[in-house]
Amino acid sequence: MGSFSRLKLGMFFSWRLSLFYGWWLVILTLFLNAITGVPVFGAVGVWIDALETDFGWSRTQLALAFSLGTLEGSIVGPVVGTLVDRIGARRVVVIGVTIIGVGFLILSQTRGLWMFYVAYAVIMLGASGGGWLPMMTVINNWFDRKRSLAMGFGGIGFSMGGFILVPLLAWLVVPDNLGWRFTAMGLGLLFVFMAFPVSRFIRNTPEEYGEVPDGKVIRKNLLEGNSSAISTSSDEVEATDHGIDYGVLQLLKIPVFWTLSICNASSSMLIGTMTVHFIISLKDQGIPIQTGAWIWGATMLFSGAAQILGGWLGDRVPKNVALCVFGLLQAIGVIFATFLTDLYLAPIFIVIFGLGFGARIPLGTAIRGEYFGRRAFGKVLGISMVPMSVMMFAAPIFAGWWFDEQGSYAMAFYILAAISAIGSLGFLLAKKP
Repeated sequence: MGSFSRLKLGMFFSWRLSLFYGWWLVILTLFLNAITGVPVFGAVGVWIDALETDFGWSRTQLALAFSLGTLEGSIVGPVVGTLVDRIGARRVVVIGVTIIGVGFLILSQTRGLWMFYVAYAVIMLGASGGGWLPMMTVINNWFDRKRSLAMGFGGIGFSMGGFILVPLLAWLVVPDNLGWRFTAMGLGLLFVFMAFPVSRFIRNTPEEYGEVPDGKVIRKNLLEGNSSAISTSSDEVEATDHGIDYGVLQLLKIPVFWTLSICNASSSMLIGTMTVHFIISLKDQGIPIQTGAWIWGATMLFSGAAQILGGWLGDRVPKNVALCVFGLLQAIGVIFATFLTDLYLAPIFIVIFGLGFGARIPLGTAIRGEYFGRRAFGKVLGISMVPMSVMMFAAPIFAGWWFDEQGSYAMAFYILAAISAIGSLGFLLAKKP
């Protein structure tokens, strides 16, 4: 190896070692959100179309599986959040990802509607602890000043993965290609085998490794032998460890906790509804499934850029005001979806819905970190999943029922968008406790 090559290699490893480990955790969060979130959430429409074609089940019956899974999340979420706070995200992630894999293996053997419900219940059980909730808790622990930006980057995994994996899965599940059974089996094996190796990179808190949120202060001072700086660093650790270790009953008595939870739930139910019904609603409006998958994937990709914008804004403007604005945009996007009958209209939907949905994600997570601190963050997120899961349970079923009765999603989308818009306005009432 030449001297120039050794120099480049040394510079690479020097950069790698000097990069704050919190950013490596952001990259890991991005990966986990993509690889677990998209097959479970982002590609629901693809699975529904394949199963509807194969078994002839109604939209309501198929939407019920997703809705029951989100309702399950309202029960499991607080438990997962508490476990993350007590045993750490690493252990929760390895268990969650393994359970997702088992769920997809069951899905690959589905022969009846009840078995589909069981498979999806297992998948959603694993998804509750396999990615987003524990990894957002980790990011909240590792960042303070740059929390919103870090959460924005970590959240784009779902968006980037959606752009790549939703069209890929739409192609794979076609019987002439791999078929939905073998696709589900391949995903199941992937998750089971990757769970443990991936979890080894997770570090629960910076203090465990001699660091503090946003930077390697303690490690640097220890290496330099600066005792006064070490004392200052200890004070900094204490200063950055804000927040009360709220009990469940304490949280339930705080009005702003409910305001944030309900308003966020009213916006989240739209992504649940669109995830289940958007691709097949386009099919009903004359746009092929594969094309619809690309439109949805492009929307997820654009929402990824919007998440970076939301993360950047969240560190500079009041988060509750930004949540209101982007929540209203998302509602407008759902209304516009009913007019998407020609491909040339797709960019309008992609921008409006993608911007509203994407920017809202890091803001909705970061505002809870700002309002409630680090110590009970996992618990706050977990309990917040209860109203969110209830509304995400009801909304897709309502849309599916409306389609089965009326033959159109239009009025169902309008009603749900109106509810979400009201909830978005409610963010303006959420003041920091």
